[in-house]
Amino acid sequence: QVVDFIVRDARAIASTTHPFDAAGIRAFVEQDYDRSGGFLSATNHFMLKGGAAWKGRLHEIAAPLLVIHGTADPIFPVEHGEALAETVTGARLIRIEGGGHELHPDDWAEMSAAIIAHVQAG
Repeated sequence: QVVDFIVRDARAIASTTHPFDAAGIRAFVEQDYDRSGGFLSATNHFMLKGGAAWKGRLHEIAAPLLVIHGTADPIFPVEHGEALAETVTGARLIRIEGGGHELHPDDWAEMSAAIIAHVQAG
């Protein structure tokens, strides 16, 4: 049931540009679930709390920032990435056209190239 839930969730947040690979995602989720030791460990990032001390302080970030954001992200619309890039001085935004909330393998080359260029420039 947990694997089914996570696969359904992955489908809901997936790219609109690339076909959803249900079998590949299921295999990944099963492996990740087995490695994690169970539902609570596999989904514990949802339990993170805090951050209030940093609210309103993004403009203080001094490190070079590259924001990579999908234009079809159903959880955080691309405007969130745009706002982040506008708030952090010197930040750069790369839009992954049709990208969802996941890091789709078909977008890895574009993302990797952006990261390499960003690191080399900084």
